[in-house]
Amino acid sequence: MKDKKKIVFFSGDMSRVGGTERVLSIVANGLAERGYEVVIFSLTGKGPAFFELDESIRIRWVGSKGLQTNIISNLITLNRFMKEEKPDFLIDVDIILCFYSGLLKLKFPKTHWISWEHFNFYTKFPVNHNLRKVARFIVSRFSECLVVLSDEDKGYYQSNMNLKCRIERIYNPTPFEEVFEKTREDKTVLAVGRLTRIKGYDMLLKSWKPVEKKHPDWKLQIVAGGEEEDNLKSEAKMLGLQNVEFTGRVEDVTPYYKNAAFLVLSSRNEGFVMVLLEAMAYYLPAVAFACKAGVSEVIEDGTNGYLAPPNDIKALARKMDLMICDDEKRRVMGQNAGRLIKRFGRDNILDEWEELFSSFN
Repeated sequence: MKDKKKIVFFSGDMSRVGGTERVLSIVANGLAERGYEVVIFSLTGKGPAFFELDESIRIRWVGSKGLQTNIISNLITLNRFMKEEKPDFLIDVDIILCFYSGLLKLKFPKTHWISWEHFNFYTKFPVNHNLRKVARFIVSRFSECLVVLSDEDKGYYQSNMNLKCRIERIYNPTPFEEVFEKTREDKTVLAVGRLTRIKGYDMLLKSWKPVEKKHPDWKLQIVAGGEEEDNLKSEAKMLGLQNVEFTGRVEDVTPYYKNAAFLVLSSRNEGFVMVLLEAMAYYLPAVAFACKAGVSEVIEDGTNGYLAPPNDIKALARKMDLMICDDEKRRVMGQNAGRLIKRFGRDNILDEWEELFSSFN
């Protein structure tokens, strides 16, 4: 199609199992299906891509060992790729890649440079934190557009930075193209996500203690693996919890979504919560901390779930208790979740990306 453009997504590592790579695969596949020529530059990794990609999508592996290694070699390779591909758009799939993309934009000024940020403005990074601050400054001054994942985060950028670039909010799409109405429900509260400090499982265990005491026939099921697993199991034992199950990492979360009563999210910080979109596609309401950023744009408090103030352990416990105690309210909230999740459907999100591309014509 002559009116369709060539899109290059510039990723950190497409062989990695991560939320960013999963979202990229969904968006890239959708654009390819709509007639765009899609290419992915992967800075690191050797292939294959972990997530399935449309057969028309090509990945070009730079072969680097990291952002700050082999810099000159990486630039030479990326420059060659750009000469060969001649893309209309170069889209960073992590703002820190701007250190390469900014230089590529100087060399290829006709290519539109978009930076797609997957972490919220206030995210604290254990490594390269100051480097990311510099990256934000570069993007804010020299990119043509910064894409963020929530209106909340868009506001943070507008309030805290003197943006010279355009900024747009485009939500992540739900990974499912349909919703799955519940046919059964166990007395199970489900938590899904890697066992890291940022996900707040330590706070979840503390909040679960009074809930378990009041509702001894209910179970908290934590479906995830991660570096904090041993510490969290020790914490659960220290708290005297009896009805907590750690499943470890699982390949398919679907059965857990199908059987749970509701989802609980205890994160200290989020970019955009894909697990909420997944759960609500299975008619699961949610109880969550209203943490930065975007959680309150998915959960409408009292409609498809309950929100607790960030890091307020007692409030999270009260909200879980409310959800457990009212079967009818929980059922209605689940129906609302299935209905409201459609606004994050893939086609709606792809439409927004196409509108963004068209605005550069």
